[in-house]
Amino acid sequence: MGPLGPPALCALLGLAWALLGSVNAQRDCTGCPEVSGGLIAGLVMGDLLLTLFIALAVYFLAGKIHHQRESARGEVKKSPNAEMESPYQELQGQRLDIYSDLKKSGANY
Repeated sequence: MGPLGPPALCALLGLAWALLGSVNAQRDCTGCPEVSGGLIAGLVMGDLLLTLFIALAVYFLAGKIHHQRESARGEVKKSPNAEMESPYQELQGQRLDIYSDLKKSGANY
């Protein structure tokens, strides 16, 4: 089958238009329930609250699982006031002889 040509495309569009036009013509709804603005607002608010509840539940459960994994590994959170060992070496006094070679060579920068 090749691509649809203009006659086939027009036939499909005409068929779709006829189907959609017949749906719009059926507006007589004698047995349909009435939907008020309050009902729609209630549905929207309920949906928002349910979405918020689900998001909070996922957040707290994920945090709880993360905390359990850390404690299972043996990682204990240290308090911020706990004294930590410094990664730097303390100075052992002044050593003036380190730069004496520079002075003797006469290099002036």
